[in-house]
Amino acid sequence: MELEVVPGIVPSVLATLGAGESVFAEHGIVLYKEDPVKVGRKNIHSEGLFSTLKRTTVGGLPFFMTEFTGPGHACFSRDGVGEVRVLTLNAGEAIDVAEGSLVCADNRITYEVVHVKGAPGWGGLWMDRLIGPGAFALHAYGNFITMKLGPQETVVCERRAILQKAPTMPLEPHVQRVGAGLLGRAMAQEMYVVHGPGTVGLQTAR
Repeated sequence: MELEVVPGIVPSVLATLGAGESVFAEHGIVLYKEDPVKVGRKNIHSEGLFSTLKRTTVGGLPFFMTEFTGPGHACFSRDGVGEVRVLTLNAGEAIDVAEGSLVCADNRITYEVVHVKGAPGWGGLWMDRLIGPGAFALHAYGNFITMKLGPQETVVCERRAILQKAPTMPLEPHVQRVGAGLLGRAMAQEMYVVHGPGTVGLQTAR
């Protein structure tokens, strides 16, 4: 199984699949596939009906993922301007990525959904947790930048800018007011303090 980035204003990812090899992607983002590639459904692990309803109705996440099994080629796109990178996870290695940024992933990767609590009165954010082994493609809206934090180092990030992080890196909710008074409160932004050590990936547009 090979994932190749097809560059352009709106980049895409071409998956080359051998017999029996599979990738999964969010339903509806496939551009094309060769006829021999079979399409199926990959169910998402859930903690029950209430958890599923919260994830899909409140979080806007899909009920299931779509699975593509070779031999053949399939191409996927997030239908947005930006930068796509193919990353690889070792066995047991995990990463959290922003909801709506995963293009496709090796079907050996375990897919889970996690919710990060927001500040009081704010909704927080949903992230996809990927657990290796396998390769996956990640779409950054705008540019894809990374920042390495040492122990006890932090950075304050706008909620929608957070693209990826290690599960061991806590996200602390933070409401950033713009000055004092009612106007400062009305113009407040939902942000997160990202705690090191580890590498955090950011996207410059969303």
